Amino acid sequence: MPVKTSSADVKILNAGQDDLPAIQDIANTIWYEHYPGIISHRQIAYMLALDYSLDAMNEDLAMGISMDKLIVDETLAGFAAYGPTGREEVVKLHKLYLLQSFHGQGLGSMFLAHVEDECRKRGYKSIILNVNKNNHDAIKAYRRNGYANQQSVLADIGDGFFMDDYVMTKML
Repeated sequence: MPVKTSSADVKILNAGQDDLPAIQDIANTIWYEHYPGIISHRQIAYMLALDYSLDAMNEDLAMGISMDKLIVDETLAGFAAYGPTGREEVVKLHKLYLLQSFHGQGLGSMFLAHVEDECRKRGYKSIILNVNKNNHDAIKAYRRNGYANQQSVLADIGDGFFMDDYVMTKML
């Protein structure tokens, strides 16, 4: 889906197994750019190992989770992952990240709108996501895009770490 944003050439493409090493690399960069001050460096490393190993991402693809990549002027600028929840009309946005240098250009909202359109085409009626309660910029961005807090959750993810999140939702 080529899109023009100012003078940049922006594309959103499906990501497959061959893209996973690049997604793994960009995830490491993004998480260490964004999450210090929200969670500890130890928790960042733990969560990256848990969710962004090639095995974990291949398992996500095998379970029907879709991955898309955002390309800006031939540079991998971000990625998203979304898929079924087990509830027929509800889809979960598992991941949507952009490199810091691409923030503030409307690309995140455009990428989110793309994911929502893809989910509508697949018959989903609502989308849910988890966001860390201290990730204030992301919470503001989701609210600007029509998401509302549904509940607060504290989930033990192992090794003494917890995800202290809001579950946000939007009708599609």
